[in-house]
Amino acid sequence: MTRDFIVGSIFIIALALVGGLTFVMQEFPSGSSLELQVGFEDVSGMKSGDPVRVRGLRAGVVDEIVLDQKRGLAVATVVLAQELNPREGYEFKVLPASALGGSYLRYTPGTGALIPIGNLRGLAGGDVLGEVGDRLNNTKESIESGLDSLASLLQKLDSGEGIFGGLLTSADAKKQFLNTVENLESLTQSLRDGEGIMGSVIREGSDQQIRFNRLLTNMDTEMGKISAGEGTLGLILNDEKTRSEVRSFITQLSESMDNIYQAKGLLGRAINDPDFAQAWIDISSDFKNASEQLGPEGMGLLARLLHSKNLADDLSSSIAAIKTISNNINEGPGTLYNLIKDPSLFNEARQTLTLLRDSTEDLREQEPVTAFFSILFSPF
Repeated sequence: MTRDFIVGSIFIIALALVGGLTFVMQEFPSGSSLELQVGFEDVSGMKSGDPVRVRGLRAGVVDEIVLDQKRGLAVATVVLAQELNPREGYEFKVLPASALGGSYLRYTPGTGALIPIGNLRGLAGGDVLGEVGDRLNNTKESIESGLDSLASLLQKLDSGEGIFGGLLTSADAKKQFLNTVENLESLTQSLRDGEGIMGSVIREGSDQQIRFNRLLTNMDTEMGKISAGEGTLGLILNDEKTRSEVRSFITQLSESMDNIYQAKGLLGRAINDPDFAQAWIDISSDFKNASEQLGPEGMGLLARLLHSKNLADDLSSSIAAIKTISNNINEGPGTLYNLIKDPSLFNEARQTLTLLRDSTEDLREQEPVTAFFSILFSPF
């Protein structure tokens, strides 16, 4: 043997040892591990050495599978690389590895409370072709329903029903559709040429575009003011005190409307109380009658004063005469003027009235004596 052959042989043996050790470590993980006994009614082709996956990652291996005659189950010893203890909601399920064969055990640890590991159960998932067949069976009715809908749609199109059916079968509908397309093309061309309001707005540098941009700028400025809390709307949107006052006003308005609806207050009674409304109607009728009495056909004094020119002239003349008399009394001469303006005349008149009153009293006192003498001398 040459030196190179010996070195090559040692290198190959070392690679084999490393590969075997890696395989063993993968299949039978060391360190912290967990061994579980899981019972299956049907292992569905699962065998010793199949991998155990958690969320798609390899997490252990199926060590061995034995038949438990007492329980009537196939019990698989599952070795996990980590202590993934089963919790409430756990699941062990045998699934096909690929369409070519093989299987693996999918383990879902669960998220609830920890459970005892003495009586764990697993499920058989079947093969790949079986799962595909199940899915096809589940979607068979949906596919058939879709095909029926498609056939019904095609039948409606053939019979000219609906918009698209009319376009396919009716010459008038086709003509109208083509006219619409031509109108759209004409409108688009007009917009490109800057015709009309919209065309002038989108035309670069036009007066309408400048005005429109100015409008957008003003709107942006106003929105900025509103955001800054300026103006009534800005206060309502940004100031808590103003919002509170607005809410209070709305609440009061709502209460007022409720009071009106419940026939409270004058307006509420006028709207909801038939007797009150009838009273208002009667008052309105009385006012109407009074207005009619004050009209040209009215017979009262006020109506005649309002509409009779002769009576109005007489009243004006009377007022003028009274005014003249009043002026004469105030300005004099005359007895009334002297009585009002001359104190001596007033005093003399008062003395005359006093003497007249005293004379009257004297006559009353002499009346009994006169009556006595009249009786005494009446026979003579």
